[in-house]
Amino acid sequence: MGCVKPETPDHSRSPESNDHVSTPKHEANERGWQAKALGADNALRTAVDRVRPAAHSVGQWLAPLLQRLMQWLAPLLQRLMQWLSPLLQRVQDAPAVRRLRERVAPHVPESVKKAPRLRSMQVGAGIAAVGVVGLIIGGVAGGNDEHDVEEAAVAAPIEQQKADPPQTRAETKSQAQAEEAKQDAPLGPPVEGIDVSNHNGNIDWKKVAADNKKFTFVLASDGTDFSNPKYSEQYHGAKDAGLIAGAYHFARPDDSDGATQANRFLDIMDYKNDGKTLPPVLDLEVDPNGGSCYGMSVDQMHQWTKSFNDTVKQRTGKDPIVYANPSFWKQCMGSTDTFKDHDLWLAAYEVDSPTVPKGFQDWDFWQYTDKGEVAGVAGNTDINQYKEGFERLKQLAS
Repeated sequence: MGCVKPETPDHSRSPESNDHVSTPKHEANERGWQAKALGADNALRTAVDRVRPAAHSVGQWLAPLLQRLMQWLAPLLQRLMQWLSPLLQRVQDAPAVRRLRERVAPHVPESVKKAPRLRSMQVGAGIAAVGVVGLIIGGVAGGNDEHDVEEAAVAAPIEQQKADPPQTRAETKSQAQAEEAKQDAPLGPPVEGIDVSNHNGNIDWKKVAADNKKFTFVLASDGTDFSNPKYSEQYHGAKDAGLIAGAYHFARPDDSDGATQANRFLDIMDYKNDGKTLPPVLDLEVDPNGGSCYGMSVDQMHQWTKSFNDTVKQRTGKDPIVYANPSFWKQCMGSTDTFKDHDLWLAAYEVDSPTVPKGFQDWDFWQYTDKGEVAGVAGNTDINQYKEGFERLKQLAS
């Protein structure tokens, strides 16, 4: 046989070579598939862009909700364990149980003997886990980075180990009541009250209460020299009639320093934390003799006010309520937010809704008229609203 040269393969016809074939029809099909793929990709991106804000909003709404749930659940479980621990200990120490344990102990395997301890450890670990979850969710909701969350998770078991020893049932109940008292009372409809001074004279407080007025502020002192001669009669008369009462001091920063006037005011007021007394009030207004800021700069007014407020806080444990109107706060206080955490008693007449001075988030009390007519009070008097309802007013007085 002769040597036959192998036929050169026809690569143009092999299946592997079809990708390299370029025809108008093939190119059209390829462009069609590319267009479809690009369209699908764009549609997917558009859908993701539309869903992302909603998902982010849901996350922002859900995170604080879960955080509050964990914050509520963790102390509840801890209180439950604190309540159960002494009870279980008393059962374990009972003579009958002790005798039974002594009889049964020799016949119980070691693994079973350790079971109660294991269960206690598991419960403790569960409480610690709740704390860790709460801290982690709190960190996410607050925008902390991963490092902060890891530190919180590591710290939680350590804090659990440092927990106070088991308390008695009475102590646990007292602690629970104290924690409940710290929570906000339910929000209610606004309630009305009046503020009075020596100019209002004798007041029939029972008639005031019957006129559905729930609180009053009484002038106690003015500057360094004046005190309301009717103060004790008006203040205690209001309390005796069932009203929640507070006292206010008319500030005169050019008379003396803030601490001096605060101490004099508190001596006259005779503040008592009896559940019926509102925090002391600092009445800040322009100089009645000249309409100015008592010849003081904005910074000097800040310092005077801070001195007064700090003295009140030191002696009563309460931040004083600040009384002011928008024009004074702008003119004499420079719209500062230094006192934004104080309750604001805002004076604004003949308006449907008062303008809150820059530096405060909102008003708490609103003196909306100085021409009010109230049963039991001769002539016109100031009428005020407390916006958050009677239950929170009582809480403010506690």
